[in-house]
Amino acid sequence: MRVAFRNKQSFYKNVKCYLENTTLHGLKYLAEDKITVTERVFFGLSFVLVVTLSSFFISNIYGKWSASPIIVTLSAKQTMDTDIPFPAITICNLNQARKSKVQSIGKSSSNFSLILSLCNQESNDLNVTYVGTWKNFKAILTKVAQPCNEMLLYCSFGSRIENCSSIFRTILTDDGLCCTFNALDPKYLFMNYSEDNLLRSHEDEEYTAIDWTPDKGYGKNLPVKFSPRTSGGIGKNMGLTVILNASSDEYYCSKTNSAGFKFLVHNPANLPKISNYGILLAAGREAFIPVYPIYEDAGPKIYSHKQAVRRCLFSDEGNLTYYRSYSRENCRYECEARLLQKICSCVLYYLPRSDPTIRICGPNDNLCTRRLLMKIESTNDSLACDGCLPGCFELSYRTGLSTSPMIAGTFGNSNGGYPEGIFNSTTGIRDVSIVHFFYTTNTFRSTTKSEIIGLTEFLSNTGGILSLFMGFSIFSVIEIFYYATLRPYCVARTNKKSRIVSQEDIKLDETPPIDGEIKMRANINCEKQIFDFLKSCGIEHRNRASK
Repeated sequence: MRVAFRNKQSFYKNVKCYLENTTLHGLKYLAEDKITVTERVFFGLSFVLVVTLSSFFISNIYGKWSASPIIVTLSAKQTMDTDIPFPAITICNLNQARKSKVQSIGKSSSNFSLILSLCNQESNDLNVTYVGTWKNFKAILTKVAQPCNEMLLYCSFGSRIENCSSIFRTILTDDGLCCTFNALDPKYLFMNYSEDNLLRSHEDEEYTAIDWTPDKGYGKNLPVKFSPRTSGGIGKNMGLTVILNASSDEYYCSKTNSAGFKFLVHNPANLPKISNYGILLAAGREAFIPVYPIYEDAGPKIYSHKQAVRRCLFSDEGNLTYYRSYSRENCRYECEARLLQKICSCVLYYLPRSDPTIRICGPNDNLCTRRLLMKIESTNDSLACDGCLPGCFELSYRTGLSTSPMIAGTFGNSNGGYPEGIFNSTTGIRDVSIVHFFYTTNTFRSTTKSEIIGLTEFLSNTGGILSLFMGFSIFSVIEIFYYATLRPYCVARTNKKSRIVSQEDIKLDETPPIDGEIKMRANINCEKQIFDFLKSCGIEHRNRASK
């Protein structure tokens, strides 16, 4: 009972000492002995009110910090066009299959069923039940589609004439076989790359294929000539110029009601979706297409935030099974393939295939595939691939378009600077289009995703409020720690030593003295009595025993 009373008394004494010496405003009045109880209550309630207000404002700051920590701002520095690749440009003939090749295929054959699937047409023959695989579909696709060397009559990039077959690669899209320029090499695009991914052989002996992603960019020690290429310069002459041949006499089926081409300017690391997002260009026209890059990067600090908070993914996230790096477009491709395989028990010919033996959707599956794709594109449907978040690093391109009809006989003897015979009677002006893709400036301003309130800003705002209301600082925390732990421990240890010394003194007094000690004590008592007597008489005396 006595020990508990002593501990309680020591606690109250320690609290009072803290209140008297703390740097927090207002608490010292609670320990002041000269003020009344009413005054103590006033200062106590005032301190509680101050703590409540500061807690309210700090909770607002924390809510803003946790709910919307990311802000998108313009970059402080301009980005050069040579820091990013020139866009990948995919061009498709609106004709899905050449008439001369389709006519040689019997309508009752399995290959014709695949042609109907390519043309997105339904069969009137209910007996068409052929189950096609990618191997079969690849063979018939490469047979009937117009090859790139027939569609591309002339190519130049950076004011230099190029071999179209070297700089353009055949690519599979939702609009059939198309030709793409400056796209990422398939071995850097697909997770498990094999020669089966190639539709037609392609070799570019002059330019070395390298890996590139929007977040990592170009690496160091690049070869002299590499692909994806950077910009050749600004203006029409320094961009990409192509002359296209529509071959309108070979039209068999098309997803539109016109003759010409579709093109899409896109990120080199993404596969294009031509059918929904491609830009239409009629044959017999010349087009000028200025390109404006849009680059979004991210600060390294946002990586620590949860994906649901930052609402974007880095290239090494996303857990894609078919593509090597994450992008929203690649994620949607895989999402569509999974849903089609699950609901329609097949996969459309242009979508990724986890297994080469998976059935390619045929004409009898058109009803199922159309409905499913419409639901996926709808933002209000549960089947929409909403889990495919944007990339934290994204590169896209905005384009303009101006066209003018071409008129025969206006090129003069020089053919407008193009090779002789490019506009002959075989192709004809009505089947030919000239397209120019180019930058209008060599610098642009990118945007950056960064923390709107980082840990440093949060501590600064919180510390400012606490300092304004209470005079709180980091040293206030040290004081609380000291008075709550270290000081009670030191006081308890000191008291314990004092008790031990007192007990030893008591034991020493109770011990019987020996003869020498008795004489010494007697002398001391005698001298003490003499000293007290002289002092009472007012006579100064120096105690010799103290020398």
